[in-house]
Amino acid sequence: MIRNVWSVLCRDIITDQETNSVTYVRCIEEGAAAEVPIKIGPIFLGTLWEKDSQEQESIRFRVALELPDKSLKPVLQTRSMTLERPRHRLHFRINSLDITSFGMHYIIAEYNQDEKWHRTVRIPVLIRQIQKKTEPETGKNL
Repeated sequence: MIRNVWSVLCRDIITDQETNSVTYVRCIEEGAAAEVPIKIGPIFLGTLWEKDSQEQESIRFRVALELPDKSLKPVLQTRSMTLERPRHRLHFRINSLDITSFGMHYIIAEYNQDEKWHRTVRIPVLIRQIQKKTEPETGKNL
């Protein structure tokens, strides 16, 4: 079995070719918009996974967006992959998230090694409403 060590939602990921060290840039915990619907993306879900055995393991991952009303929107699903090393850093590119309401949303990540999906990541992302800016003299929206 595997476990999620940590996860982060961000705008960019930079990997140093010489050291294989990673920088997660502009981490995301909330966003704001004057109105919905809006599209957010591309963004990245950076994750680190750890195995509890020395054997190779076949696994699939999927990512979803949980809306404030608790419904789920699928975002992506991987093909089966083989994890060989004790620790694996996986980065998921999310091309676009369709946001249709304000409030607390969650990025959900699950894995499947058998017949059942196991939820291991639930990252909160608050989408708050801001007022439209208006011209002081005319009151027109900008």
